[in-house]
Amino acid sequence: MNYGMYVSAAGALANSYRHDVIANNLANVETVAFKPDLAMFEARRTAAQDSGQGSYTTAMLEQLGGGIFALPTHTDFSPASLDQTGGTFDLALIGRGFFQIQDSRAPGEISYTRDGRFTYNEKNELVTVAGSLPVLDEKGKPIVINPKLSDFHVDEMGLITQQDTVLGRIGVVDFDDTRQLEKRGQNVFMAPEGMLAEPISARIRQGALENSGVSPLEELTKMIKVQRLFQSNINMMMMQDRSLGLAVSRMGNINV
Repeated sequence: MNYGMYVSAAGALANSYRHDVIANNLANVETVAFKPDLAMFEARRTAAQDSGQGSYTTAMLEQLGGGIFALPTHTDFSPASLDQTGGTFDLALIGRGFFQIQDSRAPGEISYTRDGRFTYNEKNELVTVAGSLPVLDEKGKPIVINPKLSDFHVDEMGLITQQDTVLGRIGVVDFDDTRQLEKRGQNVFMAPEGMLAEPISARIRQGALENSGVSPLEELTKMIKVQRLFQSNINMMMMQDRSLGLAVSRMGNINV
């Protein structure tokens, strides 16, 4: 195997993967409470380093390294700024935490989101705008409202009242390690089996929504850098391919 060709191909694949991650972030610049993904990589050890034998390598080859591996994508859950909308059913979490919502796949399963765009369904349950998933209270039950009453208030501690009638408290939870949460579309996250959510006393602001966590300028800068790195690796592969072609066609040719 041409070692340089392998390293360049690994670099091209890694930057292609990183390009896709950045493109998805840019596509969600305006998505409420969207959390950007980070493409993670790991340096691959050389064969000599893995085997502990350096008799079949040289210092120059070892300096090339063994290429890179793509790791699982990491999500940045840092809280973003808030946008004041004035909407009665718009809620934003201040700081850490997630709203609990009923998973549409199976009764009793719970998903999590920071997207506070809510409305109500035909059962008068408070639900998410995306997917119409019921929002759960601190006891894990759907929150039922009276849409005929205009007085709908949520205080900073998540207590919901309508004309002095307490309807419940919005359940907000958090995790010790959010890196294990998995995106499942529509701004919803799933926790792996066995991972427990801890109830927290988070602050909630009514009439506001959390902005996307994507910085357009930062992501565009990354995109330009990745495109240049990808092209550099492709150019290196083409150069090595030409070198191999010349070696095959000219080596041993006494007429050259």
